[in-house]
Amino acid sequence: MDTTPTSTPATRDDQQPTLLTIEEARAVLRISRWSLYQLINRRRLKTIRIGQRRLVAADDLHALIEELRQDGGLHGR
Repeated sequence: MDTTPTSTPATRDDQQPTLLTIEEARAVLRISRWSLYQLINRRRLKTIRIGQRRLVAADDLHALIEELRQDGGLHGR
């Protein structure tokens, strides 16, 4: 019998990280670091602070993507 866990607290069942760094979130969205911080500052993307690190929950990133799909993209640079 295999007792190996299927996922760890840091990953979801599909092996995607639960929390992403700013750089990872930027890469997923394929936008600049500045553009990502604009989304954060405009409260379009939630972040989590752990010590000095700012992280993005994968679920929040996917929610933003879905919101952008509904809205037709980013407006008002």
